[in-house]
Amino acid sequence: MSPARHALERGGPLRRVIRTLIVWIAVLLALQVGAPESTLALRYDRAAIVDGAVWRLLTGQLVHLSWAHCLLNAGGLLVCAALFPDRFARRWFWVEALAIAVGVGLGLLWLDPQLAYYAGLSGVIYGVLIRGALPSAGRDWRMAIVLLLVVGRLAWQLWVGPDAAEETMIGGNIIVHAHVYGAVMGMVLSCCPQALRR
Repeated sequence: MSPARHALERGGPLRRVIRTLIVWIAVLLALQVGAPESTLALRYDRAAIVDGAVWRLLTGQLVHLSWAHCLLNAGGLLVCAALFPDRFARRWFWVEALAIAVGVGLGLLWLDPQLAYYAGLSGVIYGVLIRGALPSAGRDWRMAIVLLLVVGRLAWQLWVGPDAAEETMIGGNIIVHAHVYGAVMGMVLSCCPQALRR
């Protein structure tokens, strides 16, 4: 019997990975079914947040501009789970993902005052990619490649700008700074994971 099958049968890590993915993707799809009303009600809205709707710092990352945008982010979660199944299997994953989401939301609020609206999970996905790859990049060449690809893509987006075809596909502007804030949060969590646990 393969280790993965054995893990599934005894309720081990693989089952927790699948359960985590199902919950995440189900939430994204359910909110997208309710779009555009759900997106308008939950997206990052700077004016509403300043007026007290602070939950939008988080909920804005669960709603999307279009089905293509939603499915692209769901695919990003699948990639993260395939690359870092051990991280998805840990209960601390939820705390780390929440910390990354808070960091993205606050980064947009404090450092991008000109940004009125935002929707999408890509900032969190970048954070999870960095958080997963960075700790083992020095001893695992595959994780080093993942880290280089993520950092390279971020550098490209900052230097050249977002891809126009991708913006057309998702139905709106790509907010590169959200990716940067997520990546920075992933790096911070990788450098001081014990501080978060305390």
